[in-house]
Amino acid sequence: MTEGCRSSTKHCDAYMCFVREYMAKKIFMTSFKGGTGVTTCAVGLGVALAKMGERTLIADGDFRTGSAAIIGECRDLQVYTLGDYEKGACRAKQTLTFHPLNSNLCFMPSMGATNLSVAAQAVNDVDGLFDYILLDKIAPEVCDSALIVTEPFTPSVKSADCCRSALYDSGIKDIGLVVNKLNGGQILNGEVMTAHEIASLLHLPLKAVIPEDLTLPAGNWKGPTMKAFKTAAETITGKREGFCNVLKGYGGINGVIKRKMRAKL
Repeated sequence: MTEGCRSSTKHCDAYMCFVREYMAKKIFMTSFKGGTGVTTCAVGLGVALAKMGERTLIADGDFRTGSAAIIGECRDLQVYTLGDYEKGACRAKQTLTFHPLNSNLCFMPSMGATNLSVAAQAVNDVDGLFDYILLDKIAPEVCDSALIVTEPFTPSVKSADCCRSALYDSGIKDIGLVVNKLNGGQILNGEVMTAHEIASLLHLPLKAVIPEDLTLPAGNWKGPTMKAFKTAAETITGKREGFCNVLKGYGGINGVIKRKMRAKL
């Protein structure tokens, strides 16, 4: 190899290292079963990452109503969507909707898009602007890793197992698990498994445990829920590993009362 070729190779290697360093970490968030809370978890994790100072984009796969932006309190703030990008009416950067209270958090709405494959190109176009891109059931082909969101109930766990196999077959090997809507009382009553037991059963690394929060459908976020997402963000970024303790508060007489009240809901 000539000296010129060696020099060119060194420059190419250095450039590729630079590109890899400044590429966003892209995480495909998904589930094969509806109702597990994929979008809610994507928004909760995105908010937590943004509060940590990570530039975060949530690519919303709901092309009908834009549910991620609604949950993230950015409803009707979009100017352009992936539907406009698909038609050539705007650039990918113009589809970004910035959160009014957190400049580190953005949404990419897909409303109006007839072919969601355009999301992959749009995400690649804005890659360098973010540290983390969470893709809510959209554009898995551009993702480095995936998070499967499951409820602690048998149909959802079985669905998560099928989802894991499908993701692995598609080429995504780095797959983690989010156990959502986990209630400590149900664990103590023997109704559901613990998050670690579910992760062990699915042969997946546990990345987050999110407690059951019955106020979420009303648009509220309890303090313990946000704390759980903060812990999940710290685990995913590698700052520290930890999980929400859903059994806290379910011991003693008060815990028994809470469990009986929960059973009547």
